[in-house]
Amino acid sequence: MNYTIYRIVKKGIYMRLIIDNFAKISKADIKVDGITVIAGENNTGKSTIGKILFSLFNAISEIDEKIAKQRIKEIEDSCRLLFRDYSMHSSPKSIFMRNSPMLARIIANQFDMELKKNNRLEKSDIYNIIHESVNKRINLDELEDIEWSTMLETMTDKIESIIGLSEKDITLEVVSRYFNNVFHNQINSLVGNSVDAKVQLEIKKKLIDLTFKNNECTSFSADIAILHNAIYIDNPFIIDSLSSYFDLNTMDEYLRDLLTNDFKDDIMDGIIESVLVKEKLSEVYKALQNVVDGQIIEKQDNEYYYQRDGFSKPVYFNNLSTGIKSFIILKMLLEKNILKEKDIIILDEPEIHLHPQWQVAYAELIVLLQKHFDLSIIVATHSPYFLDAINLFSVKHGIDNKVNYYLSSMDNDNQVQMERVTDNIDLIYKKMASPIQILDSLRYELNNK
Repeated sequence: MNYTIYRIVKKGIYMRLIIDNFAKISKADIKVDGITVIAGENNTGKSTIGKILFSLFNAISEIDEKIAKQRIKEIEDSCRLLFRDYSMHSSPKSIFMRNSPMLARIIANQFDMELKKNNRLEKSDIYNIIHESVNKRINLDELEDIEWSTMLETMTDKIESIIGLSEKDITLEVVSRYFNNVFHNQINSLVGNSVDAKVQLEIKKKLIDLTFKNNECTSFSADIAILHNAIYIDNPFIIDSLSSYFDLNTMDEYLRDLLTNDFKDDIMDGIIESVLVKEKLSEVYKALQNVVDGQIIEKQDNEYYYQRDGFSKPVYFNNLSTGIKSFIILKMLLEKNILKEKDIIILDEPEIHLHPQWQVAYAELIVLLQKHFDLSIIVATHSPYFLDAINLFSVKHGIDNKVNYYLSSMDNDNQVQMERVTDNIDLIYKKMASPIQILDSLRYELNNK
């Protein structure tokens, strides 16, 4: 890709997400700086904001490396299949059949090295690389000229097509697949699906720009590289899948992989960062231990347990209450050093499985995590307790200037509008209070019959 890697300065990651005609949302201009709270009634596109950010970050994060790795994998797979195919019709049959995996790997490794030096190989270069790689393992003089030359020509053509495929086209396909997996092939507006859907992400005046038509990404440009992770949390039951196989959606599968992999090749890997993190996490852990005052145990059989203080035996994850599971996810993200400074966390209605008292505790954890990690946290909620807790704790912990509030609503054309109400969050409280007013009216009616 032709973008510049722009490292976010330590003062924080300020982002602006601009959306036009994407799914239910007709217009949105969202400031993502610290904690972004999106409130509103059901079916008003609150979750869409978080899903767009998740899809965007994880689709194009390290996209160059992902594409290069996939090219080499495709070269190896294609070579192995061609070797096996030709071995079925060659004499002797066993020469390529027996050596096909090894030969394919050798060829792929050689192309990996060559493409890192020069990504514009001529057809003659490709031909010679294949021939020389195979000749190191098999005496090609023993083969009939027509047999080997035919396979060599076919393999050269195949690898030439793989190498020649433009990075732009591959990127568009990657973005299309990722967004469609998350949005189930409903990217373009169902109301006016002939209109292009547009997403722009501005980071420190650097722009990432995407356009979708007929649920496919038709244009993509970026003058900034994504350097941080985006983690989407909406399902506490994800920890039940750590010990068992579950068919998961894209967001849950990504989170499960994070929780079950340590990403450490050596005992020293990440040790400095781990110590630095622990030094500044005492306040976060103190709040977390008020709810989850025990240890997470991973046994050799890949089973996960929670050993709570005072319990004689550890509790299997599946047997934990749903509320505790919500806190366990945060605890694991911290203890495995998965969360990094300036990462993105997307929380979709985290209050659903929490008692009001735990909603307050969870909200304080979010505020503390933002404060100590300088995270960008997007929260979709319709709980007045949760909203109020974020509002008050952000003031208590001195980050209220890094919290933005939005109210989502449906217009007469069934399109979602997002209104920034940071300076007047009473509009959200009024919206959330309407059910209480309905019940008060009903109570008055019943009492006066």
